[in-house]
Amino acid sequence: MFFEFQKNFKLLLLTGLLAFGGAGGSDFNIGTAGVRGMSVEKENELGQYFMIVARSQLPIVNDPVLSEYLAGTVGRMAAQAQGVRYPFESFFVEDRSVNAAAFFGGKIMVNTGLIAATDTESEFAGVLAHEMTHVTQRHLARSLEIQSDAQTAGILGMIGGLILGVVNPALAMATVTASVNGAQQAGINYTRSNEEEADRIGIDLLYRSGFNPEGMPSLFRKLRAMDNKINPAFEMLLTHPLSEKRVADAENRSRQFKKNKYFESTDYQFAKSRILARYSGISREHMKSEAERRVKVNPEDYGAWYLLALTATDGGDFTAARQALDVLNRKFSANLFIIDTMTDYLTGSGKAAQAVEMLESQLKKHPDNEVVAVNLAQSYLESGKTDSAIQILRRLNRSKESVVGKELLMKAYRIKKDTCSMYQLNAELMSYRGRWEQAQMNANTALRVCKNKNDVMRTRALISKIVKDQAVYKELMK
Repeated sequence: MFFEFQKNFKLLLLTGLLAFGGAGGSDFNIGTAGVRGMSVEKENELGQYFMIVARSQLPIVNDPVLSEYLAGTVGRMAAQAQGVRYPFESFFVEDRSVNAAAFFGGKIMVNTGLIAATDTESEFAGVLAHEMTHVTQRHLARSLEIQSDAQTAGILGMIGGLILGVVNPALAMATVTASVNGAQQAGINYTRSNEEEADRIGIDLLYRSGFNPEGMPSLFRKLRAMDNKINPAFEMLLTHPLSEKRVADAENRSRQFKKNKYFESTDYQFAKSRILARYSGISREHMKSEAERRVKVNPEDYGAWYLLALTATDGGDFTAARQALDVLNRKFSANLFIIDTMTDYLTGSGKAAQAVEMLESQLKKHPDNEVVAVNLAQSYLESGKTDSAIQILRRLNRSKESVVGKELLMKAYRIKKDTCSMYQLNAELMSYRGRWEQAQMNANTALRVCKNKNDVMRTRALISKIVKDQAVYKELMK
């Protein structure tokens, strides 16, 4: 990983998971003897276990437009990658630090601070290519083989502190420091070669996917410039920063490719503007002023126009929002970023009926698209068409795990006073977020208020799942 703490945390955490085995009756108990030659199924299961912890401990960004952009970018490169063993699953975490990490099962975690710090899509894609290569080259599994051959009992005691390290590395540092020994250091040394391999193969992947291969060394140079800003709590596990040699190797590698017309999407600019407007912590007024300055300098800076549309809409300045959206609609009326913000503008300015008309037309073209579905459902709710919203959202939730969709559906059930469905759905949401006690409480309430036989059976199945997931979580957090 670009920051060694994340790499070593990840390695040691998952080694511990293998030693622990599953929980709640699961048959996942391969132990260290089963690390060598780990199956795809076991890697997938480890990835699912980690996601239980990630959803409960990390501020995952549930923004359908950003999620679709990230998934599309990863998917573009996955189509060109070699050694893909399972579908990639990527997600943004609201964190201003510049980082990303890869996990078993093709899980790619990206901090919002990463895209905010990049200047080109090739820089951003360079990080993704690096992380995806860790997955396709099975660096975790290969490292775990070495770890398991030299494992000591002390690694099990590290799990609680390492899980805590996802949320607050400083608090976990004492546990990590006390447990790291020669065996773990051997693994760290081994994974240095993984980093070099991820750089080399990642640059190749970047080029094959149509991005500028110089994006990776360009970001490396920025990371080196940030060395003096790294949190001191990380220093004990930052065993080697980006060296001059590593940057030089990446630069030399990128220069070997024939120059092409490289791919840079407008969606990258829109995604960066959306993160700056809503997840950077920078004041809306400052961002709006910056956007206005940029469009004066360059009227074709569509990322700036989108930043202006967002900040004006969020701030209730619908005149400025309309002006920015008029510019964007001339070229990007079918773009999901623009459709989403146009919906916010229309509903926010009391024109929900126009939003419904726009989105019903889009739904005919994209019947299974989460962005269109949740925006149409929101517009239906604003227009008093609750039954139509419920129909759209139920169909969405049958095909996709949509947190935003579930939240809107909860709102619709509340309006309809459908207490059975409301408590069932809230139990699902609380379980998904790792709020086990609230999940159990809502599920038990659903059992009391639901009268239909199928609803009762569904609630009992939900309770069983909550109990199982909670048991896994408690085992991981020991």
